[in-house]
Amino acid sequence: MMRIITTTALGLMLAATSAIAADGAYDSSPGSAFTGLRGSLAFEGAINGTDKTTTPPTTIKANADTGGGASVYWGWYLPYNFKTELELLYRYQPLSNVAAAGTSTSLGGYAQTFAPMVNAYWTAPLSGIGVSPFVGGGVGYAWNELGINNIAGVALPATAHDDDWRFAYNLMAGLSVPISHGARLTGMYRWLHEDISGDCTTNLFCGGHAATSSIDIGIEIDL
Repeated sequence: MMRIITTTALGLMLAATSAIAADGAYDSSPGSAFTGLRGSLAFEGAINGTDKTTTPPTTIKANADTGGGASVYWGWYLPYNFKTELELLYRYQPLSNVAAAGTSTSLGGYAQTFAPMVNAYWTAPLSGIGVSPFVGGGVGYAWNELGINNIAGVALPATAHDDDWRFAYNLMAGLSVPISHGARLTGMYRWLHEDISGDCTTNLFCGGHAATSSIDIGIEIDL
């Protein structure tokens, strides 16, 4: 429900902005550059792990609550409505619960990510409507940290955590709306996948992957 409300609100905001936008022309000739900032509302995500104290090992699924993040990026226009960017992304989400062997219990802690990403986008060649739809994707090398400080309402003596650098990729789709000459408001849906590996405690292996969705809103300026 929260995703539907947020996505609807984003669409209405972009539509209203396009209605009052000034001249949307900007320099998108190949080789020209741009930069931008994004803020993210990250929805619930899932993290898979393995408990090696059992035989056979028990698969564990930890769920994350709604969190947030931000990113800064620099990019260049390419031919045929393509563009590419280098993005530095940060995201933080609190943990909510964990499920294992058919049972679920509360889980306190956090998951956070820092990821340099290389992304590419294609913008639909539409004109005269005030809005430019785009799709994109990218790959990166993400630093992941998972910290657990409370299980089933019982606080741990110390936060059990581990971190590692692993492969990540994302897929995006969104809209770009001009707000002045050479500046645009952007809004997009992002699906982010991260590989995770590491020992959270002596016997709890926090390996597998994490997958989260987010709505990213930002401003982009031509250089």
